[in-house]
Amino acid sequence: MLFLYFRIGDEGFAMTIDPIVEVVPLTELKKVRGAPEGVAGSFEYRGRFVPVIDLCALELGRPAHRRLSTRIIVMRHPRDDAVLLGLIAEKATEMLRLDPAEFAPFAPGPDGLVQRVELEGLLPAALLAAIRSQPVTSQ
Repeated sequence: MLFLYFRIGDEGFAMTIDPIVEVVPLTELKKVRGAPEGVAGSFEYRGRFVPVIDLCALELGRPAHRRLSTRIIVMRHPRDDAVLLGLIAEKATEMLRLDPAEFAPFAPGPDGLVQRVELEGLLPAALLAAIRSQPVTSQ
């Protein structure tokens, strides 16, 4: 199975590529008034405004480091394929081919151990629900 590898601080994670639409370079985000707490901003992706969540800000209380390997993972909402959201993640530039059984609970990765995650386990349920119910428009 194919996974996208990324980091949140010092921890490595792997997410199946199934819900991922594209991994794009980090770009400037537009602030979104009235956005749910946890949304760092939005950017235009192929004519659509996509809300973006900074995983480091959410988990570590600091924004992701702005490096070439810091990317926006554009993905489908787990409850509604028509809704897109973006995740800012560090070192989101490698794919891993692993058997899901290798995660017990960790698998070997490029920088040490890697934990498998799904979007619903990574983001608070209230944030996912708010993103689904409040579409982002341009400001």
